[in-house]
Amino acid sequence: MNYKLKTIFATIHAMRGCRLLPLLTAMALTMASLGLTGCAATKASPVVNEPLKALFITGGGWHDFEGQKTVLTEGLGARLKVEFTIDHTAGKDPAHRPERFDDPDWAQGYDFVLYNMSLSRDQTAETAQAIIDSHVKHGVPAVFLHGSTHSYRHTGNENWFKFLGARSMNHEAQGGFTNEVVVKDHPIMQGFPDPWAQEQGELYRIEEVMPTATVLARAMGTDPAIYHPTIWVNEYEEVRVFTTTIGHHTETMATDTYLDLLSRGILWAAGGTD
Repeated sequence: MNYKLKTIFATIHAMRGCRLLPLLTAMALTMASLGLTGCAATKASPVVNEPLKALFITGGGWHDFEGQKTVLTEGLGARLKVEFTIDHTAGKDPAHRPERFDDPDWAQGYDFVLYNMSLSRDQTAETAQAIIDSHVKHGVPAVFLHGSTHSYRHTGNENWFKFLGARSMNHEAQGGFTNEVVVKDHPIMQGFPDPWAQEQGELYRIEEVMPTATVLARAMGTDPAIYHPTIWVNEYEEVRVFTTTIGHHTETMATDTYLDLLSRGILWAAGGTD
């Protein structure tokens, strides 16, 4: 387990009898790390002041990545003690290839990498593999949001889908859908409303879920009327991956439900919860 997270969660465990509102792991983490709880932590449970180091790769086409960048960094910063390095070199270009991927050690030194991008017009298998290889080489967890799962889907690199934990090639027309929790006792889903209806969204059709993945939530499609996973976790060569296809609209990402979910997903991916 990541040392920073291990000691933080020791503090939270020691305070489990306190009345903390809201009782969400992600919020408890922030309160503990900032010393804002109503109950004192035990001496055996040190509080870690060093922030998690995150690389945030964003940009591409068809989404409000500029607005989402602000929503995500501010929203996660209010819930987790995290230090972001942002790579928005893609701008609005869906064919962009970040130069950092030329370095096989590009992921080294980060506690996790957050992807909120739509780079589906980069159709080179080498780009997808460069992402996977550095994560595996350095054991760095990955967090994928919405359009990130459609990036590199046309490269012919089957390892990409194995890394994500699922295969999606297209999505339904924009419209509302309702998320249903599948694994209620998973730490990521603690505090997640069941069901959670979205008035607007973009449901991704999931064609295949890999054997290494666990679906945590799903939504019923309309064309055709079948369930599609919307939240899942995966482990690829000992690297933890958290993915949600929810989040086309900036307004969705700005909700407490979404930001709390993402915070818990980051903690799970980075090794803080099992």
